[in-house]
Amino acid sequence: MKSKTIILALLLLVSVHAFSQKFYLGDRLTPKANRFKLLGISSATGVHTYKYIGVITDTYFYNRRVGDIIVGFKNGIIVTTIYNLIPEKGDVGVPQSTLDLVQSAIPFPLAYLNGVYGANIDNMSISLSRTTNAITFNKDRIMFMTSAKNSLLRQ
Repeated sequence: MKSKTIILALLLLVSVHAFSQKFYLGDRLTPKANRFKLLGISSATGVHTYKYIGVITDTYFYNRRVGDIIVGFKNGIIVTTIYNLIPEKGDVGVPQSTLDLVQSAIPFPLAYLNGVYGANIDNMSISLSRTTNAITFNKDRIMFMTSAKNSLLRQ
């Protein structure tokens, strides 16, 4: 009976992870056509960029609703994640509550420059900004991006 419980727990864990839409730098993943739409391939770095088109089950990320998720892959490894978060009515720039949550999750202070909050930690960059551009599909969004450093992507 105990082994059946352990097996059931493992299956649930694997199935939740397999159908979740949280993506982490360095994880291996093969984008499937039913969950990802190819947006483009960088000629400079070879990164394949996809929009996540699967069901978004974790609807909130850092205290804001998730609008779109973009994931960059190189050689089957996640090298970029972009979560386009939907601002709430009355939000000006990146809301302090979102900044506080992000800051509490990283070991170094976020710097601020020209409307972008960011930090470089080891070989990873993190940035938050209020943006309306092609990456946000021309919608007003709070863009939370993590990426491997560009010098690593060019290798």
